Amino acid sequence: MPQVSLEKVLLVSAYLEGLVYGLFLCIFVVTLYLYFNPAYNNGRRDNQISAMISISTIMFFIATFHLAIDYYRLLRGFADECLDPSGPVAFLTNLKAWHFILKYLLFGTQQTLGSAAVIYRTLILWSYNWKIIVLPILLLIINIIAGSLICAAYVAQDSIFSDTVFERLIWTYNSVAFSLSVITVGLMSYRIWSTNRNMANYRVGEGWLLSIMWILIESAALQIVTEFLIMALCFSSESSSYVVLLDWITPIVGITFNLITVRIKLQLFKEIGMQTQDVNIPVQTIGSMPLRSIKIHIMKEIEDDVEESKKTPECSV
Repeated sequence: MPQVSLEKVLLVSAYLEGLVYGLFLCIFVVTLYLYFNPAYNNGRRDNQISAMISISTIMFFIATFHLAIDYYRLLRGFADECLDPSGPVAFLTNLKAWHFILKYLLFGTQQTLGSAAVIYRTLILWSYNWKIIVLPILLLIINIIAGSLICAAYVAQDSIFSDTVFERLIWTYNSVAFSLSVITVGLMSYRIWSTNRNMANYRVGEGWLLSIMWILIESAALQIVTEFLIMALCFSSESSSYVVLLDWITPIVGITFNLITVRIKLQLFKEIGMQTQDVNIPVQTIGSMPLRSIKIHIMKEIEDDVEESKKTPECSV
């Protein structure tokens, strides 16, 4: 089977990135609507939610800038450099060009920000137990170091690494990013599952925490699968598919982050949003997710020397 030319791969990559970015734009607008609409937040915006919205906004601008750089490169390559003897490919694959370095700097920043945000979510869900996130933080540090060395190799005029070392750096970066995503999603899912199991004696039915767990897993699956494919394909000398996936990952990180926020928010509003409006007592939480209030009726027995024993309601919580 003949290999697809790099020109076609780059054009298809930019086109598909635009489609994925459009999906990210829609989800981001819904996220802002849920944040600013009093019907979904009871008129309150705590620091955790505000931090998540700030991260979401930064991710959106990074993805927007990344798409703009990609389209700038395509216009320059296929319009201004098309008559060059080496063709547009030489312009688009120039590893020392400022636009190439900026593009992959934005890619690395988005992945690092996404990893840091999911570690923060894990910390909240585990009630700020720092021991839980020690391994994810170590992996994040390794990823930052590997990404910085790769960018340094691009910027340097002379090669500072051999081809073998450079390939190992790229493999380390992609494999650590994939491992970090799997570990953090696993930690959050286990926390929700274990809490749901511990609550089994205090509820009727299966409980709604399991639905939150499946939302988390389903929403994160897109990013995890994409990172796995990048790790598997980036060293294939017979395939240029990883170029497409590298352009996808920048908006996909933002989609995953916002999709989890939107779906959990809608699920909570559906399950308990209307029931907690008339409750004046604090609602216990797991991390930042509120739990359903339990109504308890207490009966007090009063004995009288004249009248028969009777039961009267004392209070209701």
